[in-house]
Amino acid sequence: MASNDTVIIVGGGWAGLSCAAELTRHGRHVTLLESARQLGGRARRVAFGEYPVDNGQHILLGAYTHTLQLLQTVGVNLATHIMRMPLQLHLHEQQRPAFVLTAPKLPAPLHLLAALLRAPGLTLSQRWTAIRFGQRFCRNNIILEKDLTALELLQHEKQDSRLVQLLWEPLCLAALNTSIDVASAEVFLQVLRDTFCRNRHDSDLLLPKTDLSALLPDHACEYIEQRGGRVELGQRVEELLIHQRQIHGVRCADSPRPASQVVLTIPPYAVLPLLKPIPALQDTTYNLANFTYEPICTIYVKYPDDVSADFPVQGFIGGLSQWLIDRRVSGLPGLMAVVISGPGPHMNLSHTELARQICAELTLAFPHWPAPDDVFVICEKRATFSCRSNINAIRPDNRTLVKGLWLAGDYTNTGYPATIEGAVQSGLRCARQIVADSL
Repeated sequence: MASNDTVIIVGGGWAGLSCAAELTRHGRHVTLLESARQLGGRARRVAFGEYPVDNGQHILLGAYTHTLQLLQTVGVNLATHIMRMPLQLHLHEQQRPAFVLTAPKLPAPLHLLAALLRAPGLTLSQRWTAIRFGQRFCRNNIILEKDLTALELLQHEKQDSRLVQLLWEPLCLAALNTSIDVASAEVFLQVLRDTFCRNRHDSDLLLPKTDLSALLPDHACEYIEQRGGRVELGQRVEELLIHQRQIHGVRCADSPRPASQVVLTIPPYAVLPLLKPIPALQDTTYNLANFTYEPICTIYVKYPDDVSADFPVQGFIGGLSQWLIDRRVSGLPGLMAVVISGPGPHMNLSHTELARQICAELTLAFPHWPAPDDVFVICEKRATFSCRSNINAIRPDNRTLVKGLWLAGDYTNTGYPATIEGAVQSGLRCARQIVADSL
């Protein structure tokens, strides 16, 4: 049985793994409990026939410094596992190129300003309007007295509707997974600054060369166990053991598990049933109950192995498809991942009908491609929290009012949207607070 100085991590997603890895790095006794039979949470390996794919297509950014640091800590060779490419956005409209944004090799933020200045698909007026906005957010000249929607911010900054459609809306939806008319301007600005204003490499697109489980969870599990930590799958926590506003452990179906610290890294809707019985956390549970969620659909379309896209990442506007990622870089030639972020009419379609419409759009966009061999649809209805305006006001801190009880996950108060980087930031921050408290 675990000793009472154990830290129990509830949840084996990227927040839980980052927290556990950091704690074991500092010599803490860690037990990670995951209810599923596989680590990784919403960023993990699934099977598409003989192909190892992911339960949702993810693209990392060079700005994901905490994620890259964690990968290196657990022994991931970044050059082997990740393909880095300078920012290139190729957007199609009605099967024709509509807009291209290519960042040259210049220091930030000059690379963004130069890319906008020469971007095909924009008028000269639109280019200068976008450049002025870029200068303002990079110089921190945009002060929000209160949070707005991203669309309200862009309208205030004189970004016309066509510029919003071609540039800012795709970026907002990809980063926040929330429609631009409700998305938080505060969070959107944070993402824009971190991506475009610090270092030129922060805007690089990072494409995993493996499935997501092979990228982090597999390595993190080995790292944790090699340092004396325990990782237990199929263990659902049913109750928090609290006495006099101090955590003493958790109860699973089989038995109580004593611990001096407990970190809940599961999503808000899974945290709520555990926190509701605790009077001291009424404000926290009230805020978590006000979280809403957004879907992501990933449609994997398998073509013959010799089929490839001209660019590994391409965007679309005007149809159901939003982004296409060629999985050849992941060792799966001929496999295309089509991503649809956020809500929309596609959520009312059956998987069969959605697959049919996506394949039809790809046929129009790439008429030289043959018919696909197979299609696999994954729709996560609660893929992310809705990063709506004023969301930061209700996001909880890592530390709770119960001594020894912590929260970690992309929904906590990182200032970031629901991304891998937000989850990792939260997990690392929580672990470092626990270590600092013990010094």
